[in-house]
Amino acid sequence: MDWLELLALIGLGMVIGVYATSVGAGGGFLFAPVLLTRHADSSPAEVALASMCLVLATSGLAAVRLARQGRVDYRAVGMAVAIAAPAGLLGATGTAQLPREVFAGGFATLLAVLGAYLIWRPSGDAGNVGQRGWRRMQRDSMGGLYLYWIPVRRSLAVIGLTSMLTSLAGIGGGLFFATITVRVMRMPAWLGVPASHAIVASIAVVVIVYHTATQQFGDPLTDVPPLLIGALAANPLGLYVASRIRGSQLSRLLAFGMLFVAARVAFEAF
Repeated sequence: MDWLELLALIGLGMVIGVYATSVGAGGGFLFAPVLLTRHADSSPAEVALASMCLVLATSGLAAVRLARQGRVDYRAVGMAVAIAAPAGLLGATGTAQLPREVFAGGFATLLAVLGAYLIWRPSGDAGNVGQRGWRRMQRDSMGGLYLYWIPVRRSLAVIGLTSMLTSLAGIGGGLFFATITVRVMRMPAWLGVPASHAIVASIAVVVIVYHTATQQFGDPLTDVPPLLIGALAANPLGLYVASRIRGSQLSRLLAFGMLFVAARVAFEAF
């Protein structure tokens, strides 16, 4: 890797870091296609391991910073992680069995479907917290008080299925969980983004441990350091942007990112 390539990867990591952090994602849905394109001979599991290393760093750091602001509902996140982690492990076991074409095609389809849905209903149930389910109350460090109710059974079912599919695709799933925490779990967006980062980080840990244990090392790991430097440098700016956008704007940002990446991956696959 020459210096020009190194600088280009750092710059790309910064762009992905700002966008992904601002929408409550770890960036796996953007890192994965970059790695797929750059390492055409690598297996899906090798790409997934490298992608998840980046996701863990970006989402983990974002979750820690947001927790310091009092924006993480630990009990709600703990409930989500209890189902997300084992489901993520189940998905990770299937990644190594997928042919590259199936891996890329399924990944593109998953993104395109959700992206189209978000364009169709950019606001959906966002902001409608309802008054049935698990009653939660959270106060942030600035004194803001949030009262909401989480429909537990529906939330766990959606989280479990999403965790399995996204880990199978080699992404953290932040772009999905940023939507799930607000629309399915009915959390206020101010708390939903931090919850998304925390859930994604937990899934990344499980997937990394599994692929490391099965020795799925490969060339994609060489891209991790420069991409990570750029993504971490951009993390504070991404969090600032996240605090300035509304729920409907968040949905549109997610949708455009999903459709762009879906088209790119589909082109590479077919």
